[in-house]
Amino acid sequence: MHNKIQIKRNKNVFIIALIRNSYYNEVVTNYYLLEGKSMKKNKTIVVVLLLIAMTASLFTGCGKKYETLATGIEGDITVMLWSGSGTYMEDLGHQNLAPADLKGQNEAAVYALAKKFNETYPNIKINVYAKVGGPHDNETPWAQELENFKAEYGKYPDIYASTDLSGDIARGMVADLSVFSNDPIYKSFNPSIMKMMNYYGFQAGLPQFIQPWGVYVNKELAEQNNIDIPPIDWNIDEYTAFATSGDNKNFWGAMDIPMSFINTGTKDINYSLVNYSGKGDHVNLTSDAVADLLEYIPKWSKSAIWTQNDVGEVPVEVMETNGWWGFNFFKNGLCLSLDGDPWMMGDAANPTPGHWGTVQSNDWDIYPRPSTDYQENTIGIVLDPMAIHNYAMDDGSPEWVEEEKQKLQVAYTFAAFWAGSTDAVRARAEQLWTDQGVEKTALNDSLPLVTGEKFDEQMEIWYSTTTHQRFADTNKMPGFQKVLELWEKGQFWDISDKTYPYYVMEDGTRREANYEWAYIYNKDITGALRTDPNWLDQVKAKIPDWNKKINERFDLAQQQLKDGLKEFYGFTDEDFTKK
Repeated sequence: MHNKIQIKRNKNVFIIALIRNSYYNEVVTNYYLLEGKSMKKNKTIVVVLLLIAMTASLFTGCGKKYETLATGIEGDITVMLWSGSGTYMEDLGHQNLAPADLKGQNEAAVYALAKKFNETYPNIKINVYAKVGGPHDNETPWAQELENFKAEYGKYPDIYASTDLSGDIARGMVADLSVFSNDPIYKSFNPSIMKMMNYYGFQAGLPQFIQPWGVYVNKELAEQNNIDIPPIDWNIDEYTAFATSGDNKNFWGAMDIPMSFINTGTKDINYSLVNYSGKGDHVNLTSDAVADLLEYIPKWSKSAIWTQNDVGEVPVEVMETNGWWGFNFFKNGLCLSLDGDPWMMGDAANPTPGHWGTVQSNDWDIYPRPSTDYQENTIGIVLDPMAIHNYAMDDGSPEWVEEEKQKLQVAYTFAAFWAGSTDAVRARAEQLWTDQGVEKTALNDSLPLVTGEKFDEQMEIWYSTTTHQRFADTNKMPGFQKVLELWEKGQFWDISDKTYPYYVMEDGTRREANYEWAYIYNKDITGALRTDPNWLDQVKAKIPDWNKKINERFDLAQQQLKDGLKEFYGFTDEDFTKK
């Protein structure tokens, strides 16, 4: 909760005159232990307890019991997503639809959620619009899709999947959910995941999709070619030995260079971004650790499909047959490892005969990322956030009135049910939809957001679906069990480009803050191919300049975020100083 504290002082004690949440204009209570100067002589401590709640609020205030919505409350919520049929579907909870009526998994999921939610809140209408394809397909950016929705339906969606959460804050579009921090469901959420959507105390979203990002390993392919299978807690040298063991004709070691291992393998890149203090550089690409890990790239390039394709060593027909896609190469038994496409895990494990995405191997697993001399084994994180509309700005004023507060709590209650309720997980698992004539579960590969016993409870439901049963088998998937262990421990320090302040406008173009580093494979940027003998020297010579530009862009992205927090949410410069 974002508070301003006004302090007055007399010669003996400090008196707290007012504690106010500037965003919701509420007075809240706190305890302070203060000592006046003259009291040191008398060795006396004065405890100043201000326990007077000056105003009541719909929201709970610090330390109060969370007040749930009355079950008879009326409301109207529209959810906007992608990967759907492109049809606006109204009041789903009061429809009776067959699997054949549901053509998209996201729509089927919201239908199942709405049906269950309406058992408790029958007067809240749940609508959904899910765009066909991905968020930016048809040459229309997702931000424009949101504007198109408003133009057609007269308002922004109440809950929507975001592709740029920090940018949405900068535009004043999203509500701060930290006002619900006393909600028992909110308290059950994984703090490491929630932190990825929290900006100086402003909780901008909840996950719509979350997943650990590990490394696919084809152990059967290795065994068939007398290649040693690395241990689950492998290090980067063991990965290197494994990923350079392809014969480069029938199979390769990897699809591409795993830059993710470098990004999370030191304390100078993603770890530094996650733990940025607000001062100094955001990343340090000039560190000895980064230079050390860059030395692996020429080695990895010898048996990676993309680097070998760059020099014409992979037949065009092989690339075309596999759709130029890493997951196809892995599932077809053409590479020993794959550090990408974690969102394909359900298709990879689908046991349905003839399913297009099933991995053609009897022994494969998902490992954590290898350890380095600078970091332990870890995982990446796939995070698609969902945000709730900032109703306060509907009248052009950032101040909240009671009607706006109620709309926010209605939307939050549904979003929290979606993100954290075991009933919600079960409803999606049991709901079927139709994909090209085949019935499938509406429960996707997203893992539970909750922790502790609730996590175990929801994972049992997750494991119950056809596409996830393999992952419950500790004999088949010991690596995945290690991935889950790291997930529950919070042993990850990855960022999501959908949540981190990551994009800036440069020369009229939206650009990643780490542009040069992100496109380190591009000869136009580096001056050489990764297989060229001079590639490493070329990159190391350019890194000081890249480091400067990248940190300047991250500064700009952070400033855009701060400006939005000040303009729309009442923050001041003091709020950006970490204690």
